[in-house]
Amino acid sequence: MSRNSSQAAGRRARNKETTRSRIVAAALALFQVKGFDATTTKAIARKARVAEGTVFNYFPTKEDIALHFLEQEVEHAMATVRANKRLRKAPIEEKLFALVQTQLEFLAPHERFIGAAFVHALTPGSKLGIFSPSAQELQFRYLAFVQELVDDAVRRGQLSAASWWTPHVFWIYYLGILLYWLHDPSPGKQQTLAFLDRSLKIGVAVLRQR
Repeated sequence: MSRNSSQAAGRRARNKETTRSRIVAAALALFQVKGFDATTTKAIARKARVAEGTVFNYFPTKEDIALHFLEQEVEHAMATVRANKRLRKAPIEEKLFALVQTQLEFLAPHERFIGAAFVHALTPGSKLGIFSPSAQELQFRYLAFVQELVDDAVRRGQLSAASWWTPHVFWIYYLGILLYWLHDPSPGKQQTLAFLDRSLKIGVAVLRQR
C-alpha cells in the first residue's frame, strides 16, 4: 500500500471513529434528558447531525449504542486499574475497590440512563439482558480481568487457590453495588463508597480464612 493510500485509510478510520463518538455522545445526552425508552434513533441522528441511516450503519438499535457505552465503561475501568502503578502490589480489596469506583465515576453523568438500562437488562429478549450474547461477552471480559486480579492475589499469598469462584460471585456483588448506587441519595454517593469499602474488606477477610 502506498503512503497516500495509507494516509487516506487513516483519515477514513478517524472520520468513522469521530462519527461513531458523535452518535454515542448524542444518544447518551438524550437518554439522560428524555429517558432511554422515549429517545428515538431519529432524534439521535438529528442531535448527532447525521442521517438516520448513518446511525443504523454504526448501531442497528438503541441497545447496541448502550452496549457500546458499557463496553467503554468496562474497558476504561480495567485500563485504569492496570495503569495504576500504586495498585500493582496493593491488596486485592484495594484493586477491586478501585475497579468499581472507576466504573461508578464513569457512569455518574448518565445515572438516569443506567437506571433504565438496569431495568432493560432484566427484560427477556433485550440485547442488554444478562443472557444476550453481546452482554455475556462483555461480562466474560470483565470476569476474566477479575480472575487476573484473583490469580495475582493467590500468587502473592493474599488468597487461597480455592478462591477460583470469586469472579462469578463478584459479578453478582457488583450488580448489587450498582443497584445500591442508583438509589443512594447521599452527596457524592459517599454511602455507596463507604459500603463498597467495608463489604470488600469483609468479603476478602472471609476468603482469607477459608
